[in-house]
Amino acid sequence: MAELMPMIHQERQQAFEVLESLASDQWQAKTACDRWTVQQVAGHLVGAALITVPHFMKNFLASGFNFDKTIQKDVDKYSAGTPTEVLSRFKSIINSNRNPPGPAYVGLGEIMVHSEDIYRAVGVSRPHAAEHLAALAPMYVKTGKPLNGKVRAAGLKLRATDIDWTHGEGPEVAGPAISLILAITGRKGAIADLSGDGVETLRAR
Repeated sequence: MAELMPMIHQERQQAFEVLESLASDQWQAKTACDRWTVQQVAGHLVGAALITVPHFMKNFLASGFNFDKTIQKDVDKYSAGTPTEVLSRFKSIINSNRNPPGPAYVGLGEIMVHSEDIYRAVGVSRPHAAEHLAALAPMYVKTGKPLNGKVRAAGLKLRATDIDWTHGEGPEVAGPAISLILAITGRKGAIADLSGDGVETLRAR
């Protein structure tokens, strides 16, 4: 497996540069991620880069073992204040080597998927390195809950048109690798970037 942490750092740096360029009203734009605003998604990324297993378990217990409520606690904490304050917090975690609990790819998926939530909410486009896409796609397509990539991809052939990657057999869904990744995590907006006989099946999932 490729070393993922340098990829995470590069993706955070790119996201920081986009956040740094935003007008104050753009920070309040709604994203595809559970109706969070850009500012809340940025706060979530800060929390994900600072989390430790003891911290997560403490909040998980305090939230009645509710995963969504656990995550929301850190979103509320790290997205509080002005965009300038949140941007400062984000800058401080760019080179953090901490990773959310779980498999090593979780940190890369967090920054790549959620940075796309931000980019698309404010109408900007930023490329992701082919190496990063090639590392994440085969891992995300096998995920269970809460991402459910394995269920959404079942019985379909996914084919990236911008990198050398395919997965599965069945009706084809083709398009940019990042759009395939977003679609299998449930971002319906990414479906518009895709084509093939399997698109409607994926949309329904």
